[in-house]
Amino acid sequence: MEKSNRNIQVVNDYFTAFQNGNTNQVLDSFHEDCLIVSVKEQQRPKEQLHGIYKTKKEAEQFIANILALFNTKSFEVERIVAQDNVVFANGSFSHELKATGKMFVSDWVQLSIIEDNKIKEYRFYEDSAAFVEASKV
Repeated sequence: MEKSNRNIQVVNDYFTAFQNGNTNQVLDSFHEDCLIVSVKEQQRPKEQLHGIYKTKKEAEQFIANILALFNTKSFEVERIVAQDNVVFANGSFSHELKATGKMFVSDWVQLSIIEDNKIKEYRFYEDSAAFVEASKV
């Protein structure tokens, strides 16, 4: 149980750092050899949010893409649960898209695999159809 609680804390600290705007701490949450899957498991152009990011260097691009796209109005974490090194979290958010001024509202689910007290694998799922709709000008 103690290991699961430590892993929950890693994910909780990640969310807290993001909500506090501490991008250095957010980046530090990721393992050097991490894998990030944002909505879909496929290659992506550099500035595109959804797709695969590999290594901590690309995690920096992931964070930059989020900050470039959204003015976050709310980000709620409903629960974080773990079994050993696998951590599930879910909640809801509302973002204003900077490019269109439209609201993107969605529930979300995140799966993280923790290794060496860092996020080694990160998979984030949201209502991508709502994102596409809010992106239309």
